[in-house]
Amino acid sequence: MNASDPRNLPSPPRRRLHIALLAAAASAVGVGSLLTSTPSGAQQLRPTPSDFEGPYRPLKSTTWGGVDLMSSRDAVSGGKPLILAGRLIDTAGRPQAKLNLQVWQANATGRYDYHPSETPGHGRPDPAFRGYGQSEVDADGWFAFRTIRPGGYKRTLFGFLPWTFVPHIHVAVRSGERDVLVTQADLDKVVAMRAPSAYGDHAQLMLSAAMRRLAAATGSTALVGASMPDGFELIRFDIVLPAAA
Repeated sequence: MNASDPRNLPSPPRRRLHIALLAAAASAVGVGSLLTSTPSGAQQLRPTPSDFEGPYRPLKSTTWGGVDLMSSRDAVSGGKPLILAGRLIDTAGRPQAKLNLQVWQANATGRYDYHPSETPGHGRPDPAFRGYGQSEVDADGWFAFRTIRPGGYKRTLFGFLPWTFVPHIHVAVRSGERDVLVTQADLDKVVAMRAPSAYGDHAQLMLSAAMRRLAAATGSTALVGASMPDGFELIRFDIVLPAAA
């Protein structure tokens, strides 16, 4: 147990952070730590557990924008460029193409610029970074967002307890106006995909409709091809939902 993680505090109770990270193709059956057996003996992927959304989710009146979390196509942030991408699937590995995602995060200094409750003492503003976006998944369940690596930050919990939060990105899976799942991608626990050989379905991701959508939004044709553009980090974060009855 990590004593520096506020989600390990015994009181008040919190839903613990869990990350569903698939280290191979979403349809692979050899990912032992992420598979569970059913009474019939069939193996299924483990659902991604939920996590609390935190106090900085954009307001309901927010115009969410699209797959690019920068303030404009040509904006240049001081943060490290990052692509957050993955598949939205169920425990049987089937794509969930009728849902959409909302993501939000701090900037590179740990500040949530866009939120009215943020204070001047929390990191430095970054006008180039919007900090939130949304997108439908494509027909194969793929999604992709351009963002920057968020910074960790310190906050006061429960009105008296100082705490440091590790870099993370909030993700909400939505059906219409309803949350299906709210979770977090803890960037210290997911794996950066830096080479085509890292995952069997890397080429599928790079040639997916989700990456074409991202390329169109950012004006970067280099985002569609066999490898990532120079300077970009690719974080793979697959999300697994319970299979429909």
